[in-house]
Amino acid sequence: MANDGGLWSEDSLLGTVSAYTGSAYNQDLPAFTQFCHEAAKIIRRRRALLGKPVIEGPVIFVLEGIIPPSAESGEVRHLFNMGAQSIEGRLWTGASRLAVATGLELPQGTAADRFNYVTETLAMGSSPAIYYDACESEHLMRAFPEGMGSPNVYDDLSLKSADLSLEHIRDMLRGAHARLLVSPTASNLARNLWENQQKTIPIMHAEKAVQDILHVALTARLGFGAIAVRQEGTSEMGRFDFHLEEQDPVDPTVWTHHAIIELKVLKSFTSSGKPVPATENLEAVTKGVKQAIGYRQALKCRLAALSCYDMRKPPDPDAAIAHEVTNAVAWEVGLWAWPLYPTAERARDALVN
Repeated sequence: MANDGGLWSEDSLLGTVSAYTGSAYNQDLPAFTQFCHEAAKIIRRRRALLGKPVIEGPVIFVLEGIIPPSAESGEVRHLFNMGAQSIEGRLWTGASRLAVATGLELPQGTAADRFNYVTETLAMGSSPAIYYDACESEHLMRAFPEGMGSPNVYDDLSLKSADLSLEHIRDMLRGAHARLLVSPTASNLARNLWENQQKTIPIMHAEKAVQDILHVALTARLGFGAIAVRQEGTSEMGRFDFHLEEQDPVDPTVWTHHAIIELKVLKSFTSSGKPVPATENLEAVTKGVKQAIGYRQALKCRLAALSCYDMRKPPDPDAAIAHEVTNAVAWEVGLWAWPLYPTAERARDALVN
């Protein structure tokens, strides 16, 4: 469910997808999430082909809306999701893939008139929908998961990725940490990070488990802006954790390489309960900064970052990375650390203290 004016927070909407090449890259996502991805691709492609913003009129997409007999017959367009023809000034309805869509001309007037047209004239107010008006905001489309009949329940989905910055990446990771990782009760996805919660013993492959959770979160946030989140790839400098790259909306062979994100999990014990020396965690952070620098150079990315997840007893994220802050600043590498608590009680105690 969407929050009023907020981001999707339900775990089921944070599906794993990668590049948008092909027709089934997001087949495991809920239908409306697929629908949003397709609408975003159509808008981006249309904008790229025009060479300018899509300002000839607003566009509304309605998921599987039923056109009433009283409405004028619409234009049925095949190959709709290729974005090759004009979409402006019309309402389009179709299935989640939007390979075929039926278009109806939107009435002249205000946004309120268009909302009334959808909810009253067409009686589609409860169908999940998207509203896009480049004259209002070129880089945002507003998604209504409960339909335009519930206008206060929406998500603003960004179509802009060229301005991706370290601050943007940090904020996304901060949100994913708070929403999905901070404690075992933060989300269904975080329940199995601990072998023994009371003894602060993580699972054997804790870093891979954290990576999988972040892959879900980053992809859900970035996919509408065409950035693919590559996981576990290789370069001549070694194996990276995340590579953020963007496919050109017109020429799918052209990619822009935005960022490298490396991950490190810091811990007090191995999965078998053996103590981990403090020096090992310090060395992991140092290695992570060097990896981020090397992978950025190898893949010709604009940005690089190291994000650390502190599962120690007790976690001390600031101290965990303090010895590498100067190097990270010098090399323009984002360096952040986040605490992971084995129980919700410890997370609450840390918040109070």
